[in-house]
Amino acid sequence: MSLNESIEIVREALKSEIASDKEFLALHELVSLAHIKIINAEIDKIKSDNKKSIKALVDSHLSLSPSPRKEKVSSENINFIPKVEKSQESIHQKSENSVNNKYSKLKLGLNDRLAFIKILFNGSTDDFEMVISALSTMETKEECNTFILKTIQPDYDWSGKEETVEKFISFANARFK
Repeated sequence: MSLNESIEIVREALKSEIASDKEFLALHELVSLAHIKIINAEIDKIKSDNKKSIKALVDSHLSLSPSPRKEKVSSENINFIPKVEKSQESIHQKSENSVNNKYSKLKLGLNDRLAFIKILFNGSTDDFEMVISALSTMETKEECNTFILKTIQPDYDWSGKEETVEKFISFANARFK
């Protein structure tokens, strides 16, 4: 039964004094659909708030961390690569030394990636990728650990997930070995 049909049946029921079973069913369906729409709206708001919170944390951390760059780094331009024509040799050399490539060279299995996203980041691939991008800009193991434990961990409930947390920290620190 569609929403419009349910509304029409409810209107007819309101005109008569005794409602039929079909009218009660339509009213129940209408109320259920309204509840689902409200719940979906609340879920969307929570997702949006979480993304804004993580983005603000990453931006604040990036603005506080010492950076050899002269330009201001933010989460919007982390992945920005300027288009400059260079020789193939210099491009190849630069791509090997790029901080973003330090994590891409590490072996993160699909199962580990999915476990990190599901268990540590409440199923948010965007949050996981934003944190990995932020970690790739850090230059020391201590800086990574501080960022994970002081900035990221308080935003998520990682209690009882110590094994996965240790595995994630090991992954984040693997590029410094």
